[in-house]
Amino acid sequence: MTEQNNPPAPTKKRRPPPRPAVVEHIERATPGVVRVTFTGDDLASFGQTKPGGHMKLFFPPAGQPVDLAPDAPRPPSRTFTPRRYDVARARLEVEFALHGEGLASNWAVGARVGDSMLLSGPGGGYPVPEGVRHIVIVADDTAIPAAGMIIEALPRDCEATLLLEISDIGDEREISPLIANRPTWLHRAPVGARPGTLLEVAVGALPPQAADTAWWVACEAAAMRRIRDRLLKERGVAPARLHTRGYWKAGDQNYPDHDYGAD
Repeated sequence: MTEQNNPPAPTKKRRPPPRPAVVEHIERATPGVVRVTFTGDDLASFGQTKPGGHMKLFFPPAGQPVDLAPDAPRPPSRTFTPRRYDVARARLEVEFALHGEGLASNWAVGARVGDSMLLSGPGGGYPVPEGVRHIVIVADDTAIPAAGMIIEALPRDCEATLLLEISDIGDEREISPLIANRPTWLHRAPVGARPGTLLEVAVGALPPQAADTAWWVACEAAAMRRIRDRLLKERGVAPARLHTRGYWKAGDQNYPDHDYGAD
């Protein structure tokens, strides 16, 4: 019997350590949205992200310094979209949607200038189809920052239809100065709608779209799947023209950030 040499096990890719940053500016954009700008020397290497890309924020306990040792346990994290990144000034803007009690919401409400944060990323993102002429963007509160990034990455002659679901009229805001037409705002509060329900209804009420229309859908995971199913089966949207993301899931405090609804 000859001796067999087993191939070595593949080494697990080591992720770079999170970057330290501090809060430079805080703005209450709407009653339900806190906009935070982070800065720090390490953000100079953060890098540009694709539209709708993601990153992780690690939330250290209040009042405690950030431990940057390689073997230090990482604080609990949540996934966010980096809304704007200014490489020249090493500044990163993040929007926090306030959804009641929760790690990120509680931090955002109590955040102060000078507070410490750890950030990792960016990664992922939406590759805007080359030459796209029309896109339908379907998003709830949590995905509006990503929707703004996508708008700003579209070709100049691309028309965008935006269906945006928020808590109530007080959370309407400018998504991007590049939007030529006003979004369709859907307010949950007056009717007590379950998250995603208004988006489902609005998608169903849209007139027939051209076959080459691109679709970007990002919202609560269960609602995203229902919308995805409807678009594929009832609307006949080609899978290649449809990009879906479950940004969060009702009842789950830390939902995975790679739910594309393709299961």
